[in-house]
Amino acid sequence: SNLTEIDLSSNNVSEAATDDIAAVLSHNLKLQKLSLGNNNLQAAGAIIIAKGIENVSNLTEIDLSSNNISEEAADDIASVLFQNLKLQKLYLWANNLQAAGAIIIAKGIENVSNLTEIDLSSNNISEEAADDIASVLFQNLKLQKLYLWANNLQAAGAIKIAEGLKNASNLMEINLSSNNIREAAADDIASVLSHNPKLQQLYLWGNNLQAGGAIKIAKGLENASNLTEIDLSSNNVSEAATDDIAAVLSHNNKLQKLYLPNNNLQAAGAIKIAKGLENVSNLTLIDLSNNNIS
Repeated sequence: SNLTEIDLSSNNVSEAATDDIAAVLSHNLKLQKLSLGNNNLQAAGAIIIAKGIENVSNLTEIDLSSNNISEEAADDIASVLFQNLKLQKLYLWANNLQAAGAIIIAKGIENVSNLTEIDLSSNNISEEAADDIASVLFQNLKLQKLYLWANNLQAAGAIKIAEGLKNASNLMEINLSSNNIREAAADDIASVLSHNPKLQQLYLWGNNLQAGGAIKIAKGLENASNLTEIDLSSNNVSEAATDDIAAVLSHNNKLQKLYLPNNNLQAAGAIKIAKGLENVSNLTLIDLSNNNIS
């Protein structure tokens, strides 16, 4: 009854084993970290797990990612979250929550203010849930890592998320990739970047930024000097944005990985990028593929 950490991730336990696991959880009230990601729990299994931890109030970390829990289990998960005010890390990526499920989860953590990591990626939460997610972000000023990739946020949703982050200044990693945020949301995202000088990893691939959006993002990074990874893949930034991107690269000597494939850089743009990297000596990976650099 004194367990503080349980990790049964990636064991395909499925719903069939959840009654037994829940029984164990129910008499371990000191539990702090629970990891059950990638177990094919489905909604029914997640509900049973939630019942097992209904009296646990010391959780600092919960990982139920990649279990297809869907909106159906969101109320039960939210009830658990609601009573765990010490929660610091929440991972619920790839669970088919949709907007309705994400809104319920957000309500469950409306009183939590110590979150340092949130991952709700690949849940198709859309713009519809962005206001609720933003409210959670707004009160979690210690937030360091935010993952919301592949959620169909669109520009309007990304702008709401940025609003929720307007007072955040401890962000080290942001992933808003594959949300079609476009240039329309680039100013707002850039504003967030500008007051997070500790930022180390930025992932914005597949967002249709175009040159205009990429230039704005680069402006937001002009005071960042701790970046180790940048991914602006598949944004059609073209040569037009490469001067600004190169300027960012030039003052990030710790940079290790740079991803710029599928951006129509052409030879002229690639040359500018290379110039920006001439004093960077820690690179382990550069991807400039599919840019017709000749």
